[in-house]
Amino acid sequence: MLEFDLTFLSTNTVHYRKRVTAWVIAPDQLTPDTGLLHCCHGWSGNRFQYTDLMRDFANRYNLVCVATEFRQSGYDCDPVTGLGSCIPYDASHIQVIDCLNAVRETLRLFPGLNRQRLLAFGGSQGGHITVLMAIFAPQTFAAAISGSGIAWIDQVRIDWAGHDFSDDELAIRDTVRLAPHIRCPVVLMHGTADTVVPDSHSRALEDALRKAGCVPLITKYYEGGGHGLEPITNRKDATIELADDLLRNARLEGADDFLAGRQIVIPAATRQLVLDWSKPISAHDVIRWE
Repeated sequence: MLEFDLTFLSTNTVHYRKRVTAWVIAPDQLTPDTGLLHCCHGWSGNRFQYTDLMRDFANRYNLVCVATEFRQSGYDCDPVTGLGSCIPYDASHIQVIDCLNAVRETLRLFPGLNRQRLLAFGGSQGGHITVLMAIFAPQTFAAAISGSGIAWIDQVRIDWAGHDFSDDELAIRDTVRLAPHIRCPVVLMHGTADTVVPDSHSRALEDALRKAGCVPLITKYYEGGGHGLEPITNRKDATIELADDLLRNARLEGADDFLAGRQIVIPAATRQLVLDWSKPISAHDVIRWE
């Protein structure tokens, strides 16, 4: 099994120009059907959070697994402990672009991957970023899996971030509001005893997705489960339980947004966000407001 760190120059912003690091685990043998699974860590976490899941899923599902350490979290914030979040915190915006660019860079390194098998998984804030990835690149992923995920930036997360969010900033992070933009199957899992991110987040997103009626949806609420679904189960086992078929068989139809170089326009409150996937990873205008 091949395991290594992947680094690439981040999308440039006024306040941030660094190399983003991602942790990659490839299966023992690559085949023409080998796909990609992006695994997204939580708030204050780092790229190694889901190493056990990645090692298992790489061979179980024939996937190159990549976990992005997005800006302002983990070792990027504290290079000694690998834990913590910088204040003010991005809270799932340019961090989403970091993760999407890690997918792009992994595809560049492994050009033979089956691009119809691009999948995304994450827990907590990582679940939030995972769903936003499916919104910011709506014709790219074959499935999105969120465990105990944040669905919007509520007052608790505003306080954690130490950031005064504008209406546009809140709107572009609100997966409930943006649910109609999702085009791939979605899996939601949450514990009913979660005191970090209440299960009301997943329930509200579930309701919005069902009202939109445009994607297959699998949900399960684990009675008595905490933020990691413990002691009832854990996110890895729950993912196998709920998403085994998707991880094996889900396929995207047509060219993904990156290969096609599509421009995605997402309305916010007073402006619209434009993502231009024809731009190189380090370009300052991969993402812009209009």
